[in-house]
Order: sequence, then C-alpha cells, then structure tokens
Amino acid sequence: MLYLYIIIISIIIGLLRNGKLSSLSHISLKKIELIVLACLIQAGLIFLGPKKIKFILDYSSYMIIFSYIVLLLAVWNNKKLKGMKIISLGIVFNFIVITANGGHMPVLLSSLYKAGLNDFVLVLKEGIYVTHTLITEKTLFRFLADVIPLSSPFPDPSVVSAGDFLMFSGVFSLIQNAMLKKELNPEEDEQKSEARIQYLE
Repeated sequence: MLYLYIIIISIIIGLLRNGKLSSLSHISLKKIELIVLACLIQAGLIFLGPKKIKFILDYSSYMIIFSYIVLLLAVWNNKKLKGMKIISLGIVFNFIVITANGGHMPVLLSSLYKAGLNDFVLVLKEGIYVTHTLITEKTLFRFLADVIPLSSPFPDPSVVSAGDFLMFSGVFSLIQNAMLKKELNPEEDEQKSEARIQYLE
C-alpha cells in the first residue's frame, strides 16, 4: 500500500510540474513478469503466514530471499531507465539485511510504537508474520533494518528501512522523468536520426 501512495504522490507532483500523465505509458519495462512474480511471492507470504501453513513456515525465509533475487534480475534488465539504479541499490540494501538475518526483515520495536503499530508488535511476537522479525541483540546490519517510523499524519503509518527510502526515491525519479520527458515531433526526430548517421560516417 505504501508504494501505491508513493506512485500517486509522484504522479500528482509530475502533473503540478506540467508533466503528461499519458507519457507514463512510454515507460518500457522489461521482464515485468519477474516483478509480478516477486510481488506475488511476498504478498503470498504475508497472507498465508498467519494461517500457520507448515510449508510456508518452514520455507518462508528461502522464498523471501528468492523473491529479492528475482527483483534484482528484473532491475538489472531495466538498468538503463532513470531511477532504476537507485531502486536497485535499495533492493540490495534490503537483501543484505534480510539475508544476514535468516530471511527476515528486522524491525525496531520502539519505531513500531512511534508509528502507532501496537497490534503489529503482538503479531511479530507470535511469530506468524513470516517476512519480518523484531530486532534483538543478535541482529546484524541494524542500520539497514526497518528502523524509520512513518507515523500520523502519514496516510499509511509504517516502519521502513534505508533501502525502502532509496526505492521510493527511484520510483519517484522514474515517474518524474517519464512525465516530464519532452517528446520529439517527427521533424525533430528525423533531424536527430540524420545527425547520428552523419556522426557514424
């Protein structure tokens, strides 16, 4: 849900900067099926974790790590798009802390309380939210974990990581670049093509 807000805010700012909403259709994402697969895996783990399905409980850590590998493959295939390098760095940061801590994203308890997510604390303590775990003394790379609280009046209170912020920035950059990119008219496009040919000759 948080990423949906980021996308909506990015589009609104793009429109305020006289960008074109229709230009978003020109974003040419490759290997989009990999992005969909990664999102489905993570969403499935969040949905099925509380149901205490043995397979999910036993293999959730491997599945979340696999989903991040799939995401990294997807961004690698789209590395030429503006903002994608920032997104990939954010994914790498999250991947490092999740892999180092057994396939779970550590979350700071005090940050959860600051964000007003008291109920989520109980869920984590019960161990049924298989994608996250509370930060302990044994947690590695704490500075990359979910330690930044986003509380009210933010529309979707949550706790995020440095990697999440990088991904937010990358998505914002991607949308802004697409909406504000000037389209060449046929005559300008032809002139640029001729210039390239002359340069190659």
